[in-house]
Amino acid sequence: MNTTTPVEESSPDQSSLPGWKALAVSLETIETSADNIRPRAPNSTKARAEPKSMMAGTLQRSRTARSSPKGLKFSFSPNQVKASIKENGSVKGYAASTDQGLVRNYNEDRVSIILNINKPADRAAETWPRCSFFGVYDGHGGPACADFLRDNLHQFVTRNENFPFNPKEALLHGFAQAENAFYEYAKSQSPRDKSGSCAVVVLVVGDICYVANVGDSRSIMSGEQGNKVYPLTRDHKPNDPTERQRIEKNGGRIYQSMAQIAPDQQIMGPFRVLPGRLSVSRSIGDFEAKIAEYGGNPEVLIATPEIRAFKIHNEYDFILMASDGIFDKLTNRESVQCVINAINQKTVTDVHRMCAVGVENVMVTALNKRTMDNITVVIIALEGLANRAKQLYN
Repeated sequence: MNTTTPVEESSPDQSSLPGWKALAVSLETIETSADNIRPRAPNSTKARAEPKSMMAGTLQRSRTARSSPKGLKFSFSPNQVKASIKENGSVKGYAASTDQGLVRNYNEDRVSIILNINKPADRAAETWPRCSFFGVYDGHGGPACADFLRDNLHQFVTRNENFPFNPKEALLHGFAQAENAFYEYAKSQSPRDKSGSCAVVVLVVGDICYVANVGDSRSIMSGEQGNKVYPLTRDHKPNDPTERQRIEKNGGRIYQSMAQIAPDQQIMGPFRVLPGRLSVSRSIGDFEAKIAEYGGNPEVLIATPEIRAFKIHNEYDFILMASDGIFDKLTNRESVQCVINAINQKTVTDVHRMCAVGVENVMVTALNKRTMDNITVVIIALEGLANRAKQLYN
């Protein structure tokens, strides 16, 4: 696959964001190659029982109550941010966190991180580059689809015969395999599972980064210490001109929903697609909108990812992945600036803690702006941020 140079975001806004207040952030040594970050079940005081190898990276739910400007209470603790103290090739560190948000008592967001994708024994004769996989899955209609992707998508991609020497094909086949496998699961359930999920994946192979997405979870990149912001994905919304053309060409319809905010008052809601009534135009799962016998149309709501690839240069600082609960309230540039503000406090001098405090500040800022959705943030440190850490340390 030919790589392209990321295009810097135009018309940067100059919004000032709140400064970052230093908080102790928990760092955790990740000892396994399957670092799955799992939110706890709603109202649970204990983590779900999982195999030992899957528990490294479990998010902690010790929470400190705070108030947003409008008086809504939220609880978010730096203990919910988990960071690795390891690196792998172009990936110099990472941190991640997820939270149910202000109004929901459940969290359908999921995260899967595999820092080091090992070479299979049956391919020992091949040269194997350093590879890492990061996935953010924003579920809807129940957690089953996001759970399935968290546990399986990375395996479908990395066990494909095209991986790691043709990552684009491996990603395309992996997403298609995930869609088909989850369909078999969904129809085996009684009642039939109706859940779906957006997905954004960052796959680093050597010094090349591949970004794949379906739906409206997003990936962006910071360059030159936050002075440049690069969008790495396009939101798949029904009113996006490209998506609208595809949907209408294949027999789908788009409408704008209404939200009732008072007995005699309505406001315009998001654009939605028919069949399905979803506010995204691509997803995995959601089979009642896709399967003809259920009243769906397989050409309208699709699971085909958009994929882009680029070479990782030294001036790139970090990649930020997040569910749409973050971007409902923060622009791309504001999200990057949240990370830069945290780092510029100079209370941390290693790249792993820089990722952690950056994740924390993005999460808290979105909560302060009263985002109503579940929120998830992953930050992947690249060479530019690692060099910044070295400068501060010295």
